[in-house]
Amino acid sequence: MMKIYKLDEMKISIMNKIEIERFILISIIGLMDSLSVDAISIEECEMYLFSPYSVEKLNTLNLDEQIVELVENGYELEDVESLIPEELYKSIDKIRLKAIELLKNLPREGVDIKKWLD
Repeated sequence: MMKIYKLDEMKISIMNKIEIERFILISIIGLMDSLSVDAISIEECEMYLFSPYSVEKLNTLNLDEQIVELVENGYELEDVESLIPEELYKSIDKIRLKAIELLKNLPREGVDIKKWLD
């Protein structure tokens, strides 16, 4: 007899633009850190965040253009890997460092913060 398992679901909700930007930047940093040590693949990064679909969704939220550009840079990593593989880790680090810079510059005061997980 085959057992059928119910997949669990986790919901994330973020209520304001600055917190959405923080979430995306923190996600980018984590993805780049994981990618740089080969814990995940570029294809996984694309499934999680780095895709034209994500760019479209983020643009509808009117997020900072620099953040959206980082997501675009992320989905170009596959091209870097295939065309100039010796530049891959430099490109990963550049995305990570830019995300950290943007995160540091986001306001922390006066922002309504709520837990991301529902």
